[in-house]
Amino acid sequence: MNLKLSTNDIHIWLTRKSLIPAALVRDYYSLMDESQRARNLRFSRQELRDADAITRALQRTVLSQYADTSPSEWAFSQDAAGKPYISAPSTSLSFNLSHTSEWVVCAVARHPFIGVDIEHCERNATTVPLAKRFFSPQEYLELLRFPTGEQKSRFFDYWTLKEAYIKARGEGISLGLNRFGFELEPTGKIRFYCDSELQDDPQLWHFGLSSSQGDHRMALAFKPRSLLRDLNIQYFLTIPLCSTEVYEGPLLFGDQS
Repeated sequence: MNLKLSTNDIHIWLTRKSLIPAALVRDYYSLMDESQRARNLRFSRQELRDADAITRALQRTVLSQYADTSPSEWAFSQDAAGKPYISAPSTSLSFNLSHTSEWVVCAVARHPFIGVDIEHCERNATTVPLAKRFFSPQEYLELLRFPTGEQKSRFFDYWTLKEAYIKARGEGISLGLNRFGFELEPTGKIRFYCDSELQDDPQLWHFGLSSSQGDHRMALAFKPRSLLRDLNIQYFLTIPLCSTEVYEGPLLFGDQS
C-alpha cells in the first residue's frame, strides 16, 4: 500500500499487543537493524524484548505505507537531544512513537514537530502530589477544583498533553513541565500557554486528546512549518505484517485552532 500524506494530514496508527500471535512477533525481529537488535537484547525479560520488537515493527511497517521502501530498509538516528528521526532513505516523513503495556501508537506527518503520548490511566499514581511538582500553577489549581474521584482522569488529560508537547519539541522533561500548560474547556477546546523563555508561539500548535480506548488516554501535539487552517487526522488499527483497517470511530481530537 502507498498512502498519500499531504502537509495537512496526520495519520495515527495503533496496534494492540495482546492481539498479535507469538509466531508473528518472531517475524518482527528480522525487521530490526543491528543497533535495534543490540538495544533489544539489553531488556531483561523476553516479554519486554517482544514488546520492543512490536514497537519497531509498527514503526517500520507504518513508514513503508508511504514510500517504496521495505520495512527492514529504514535507518534511524537521533538528534542532539535524543529525538529519533529517519536517516535513510531521504524523506519528508516525520514520526513519533508511544506505548503502554497494551497499546503502541505511531503518529506520522510531513512536519518535524509531532509528538504523541498514550498512558494507562488505571495504574496506581499519586496524581495530586505529581501535579503539584510538575504542573503549572494554573493546572494544579484547576485539578484541585475537581471532585477527588475525577482528579485522576483530569490528571492524565494534562499529563499526556504535556508528554506529547515535549516529545514534539524533542527536548524531554528538561524543558520544564511547569513552564507551560493547558486549559481544557467544556466545549473540547484545548488552549495552550507557555513561558516566554521557551521561545514558542502557542498559536502555531495543534493539540488533541482522546479517551476512546477506555482505560487509556492519548494525546497529540503538532506544529506545522506554517499556519494550517484545515487539519485532517485519520486513524488506522493495524497488526504489523498482517492486517490494517481504517478506524472510523470517535477518536480524537479537540483542536485549539
